[in-house]
Amino acid sequence: MKILDWLNSNAGLLSLLATLTAIIVPCIIYRKQRRDENQAIKDELDVMNKVNQFSMSSDERELFTRKFFLEKRLKRK
Repeated sequence: MKILDWLNSNAGLLSLLATLTAIIVPCIIYRKQRRDENQAIKDELDVMNKVNQFSMSSDERELFTRKFFLEKRLKRK
């Protein structure tokens, strides 16, 4: 019965902690996802920078179009 009394007397505090957790944890997850996404974009750009820029074929043009898009997206973040 002591446990139930303690839970009953501290119900407001426990509710507050649950609410704060419900707000903070998704924010932390969102930040980590953004960081991982930015790292993936940087890695892809690093690979693209190793490709020779001269004598472009249509595939290489698509690659540089994608590179431009990724650089623009990375600067926005």
